[in-house]
Amino acid sequence: MLLSPAEAIGYTKIIPAFLDPNLKPTDLLHGVSFASAASGYDDLTANLSQVLPVSKQLEYLKHYKLHLSRLVGVKKAQNIVNNAIFLLSMGTNDFLQNYYLEPNRPKQFNVEQYQNFLASRMFEDIKEMNRLGATRVVVVGVPPLGCMPLVRTLAGQNTCVESYNQVAWSLNAKIKEKLAILKKTIGIKDAYVDCYGVIQNAINNPKKFGLVETSKGCCGSGTIEYGDTCKGMTTCADPSKYAFWDAVHPTEKMYRILADEAIASLDGALID
Repeated sequence: MLLSPAEAIGYTKIIPAFLDPNLKPTDLLHGVSFASAASGYDDLTANLSQVLPVSKQLEYLKHYKLHLSRLVGVKKAQNIVNNAIFLLSMGTNDFLQNYYLEPNRPKQFNVEQYQNFLASRMFEDIKEMNRLGATRVVVVGVPPLGCMPLVRTLAGQNTCVESYNQVAWSLNAKIKEKLAILKKTIGIKDAYVDCYGVIQNAINNPKKFGLVETSKGCCGSGTIEYGDTCKGMTTCADPSKYAFWDAVHPTEKMYRILADEAIASLDGALID
């Protein structure tokens, strides 16, 4: 059976949101999520989407520690945080929704400068996480942007758009460089999940993963609809045969393939 990273290392199937009004005190013992969909390493990306930026998520991490300390005591709470695995998965919206669609960042940065900016923001975020007690961090790389059905459609191509893929590949390289520096300078244990390579491999070798359709999504036409625009649309008969659910996001099947890769990244890198 294919598992999510949380399931595979023995936790509950769903990691609850820290802001969930139904969150129970005992849920804090097993980990929570501070994530906010459509956020990014660049706080401006979150502001454009009106979601929580990473800076706010880190603030909630501080609140989490306070609640946890009240529940189990300061020493045990610190031990839980020290041994927790922190997962970061961002970067796609920074480019697709912020840099390429909004006028501000392109006026300030060329593509390489923006990549450096994002990698630097990640670097500082992880340093802050470490200051708050994080010692184990998993970073999910940016997927091949040019293979997303929406990008293919806008570019008028049936194949992946290599210029977009190159942007993602270069950003990932810079992220890995920063992780190496963090490991050397502050001793943080880290693992990198090669989202780019996994999705690219699945698109190039669909039969190997039991996939049939890798060029369009399961929802609607599969070429332009994503997120809320999929509401009310017809869907494909078998999403497990598709790499993409909509024109941007992978299917559950693809996420499970990525989860397997994440577990492989954890093995030996973070688990003592």
